[in-house]
Amino acid sequence: MQDDEGDDIFILIVDETYGGDEETYICDSDNYRRQLEQDFQVSFAPANIGAGADIPAFVTIIATAPVPVWAIVLSLFFLGKPINENLAAWGEIAAALRRFFSRPVVLSRHGAATLAVEAVVEEIGGLPKLIRLLSYRAHYAGFDDKLSSLPNSREIEASPPVLNLGHTQHVFEIEVDGIGFRVGVSGKNVEVVRIERAT
Repeated sequence: MQDDEGDDIFILIVDETYGGDEETYICDSDNYRRQLEQDFQVSFAPANIGAGADIPAFVTIIATAPVPVWAIVLSLFFLGKPINENLAAWGEIAAALRRFFSRPVVLSRHGAATLAVEAVVEEIGGLPKLIRLLSYRAHYAGFDDKLSSLPNSREIEASPPVLNLGHTQHVFEIEVDGIGFRVGVSGKNVEVVRIERAT
């Protein structure tokens, strides 16, 4: 699988058969993949999301066709441009991701962004007039720092390699109608804190 997401949003489901019976693992894993395809009515391909130690997973691309301007909205967001149109699209894409949350999931940067924006919209209690990404970084998921104690950043980093996603917490700093938020997304877990921004 390529590391660059392009305009795609992909979701990875951890292979729950890994670590079981070594003699039947290949068959068990293939059966698990087929069960995922039956449950979710999409195709899955094998992937490894563990750097330094295998974390087998299955990956699928989330259809964004119902939101035709999604590629433009996403590109503008990761360029740090203010966005004031199609804000409801973030919730629609987040809903498409949530249907997989009955399984242990890992999200790409784009998938994590949809949950982050949805979370800050919920924090302010409705659709904002304007959102803007101030920074993005990928943190090792086991880091000890609290989200609120991280230093502010002004850098929008590239998407982490797929091989690192199993150990990644996506950290976004987002301005919503003049209010700063830092959002950490690790799988389906989302944490939001308000932040002060130096002007």
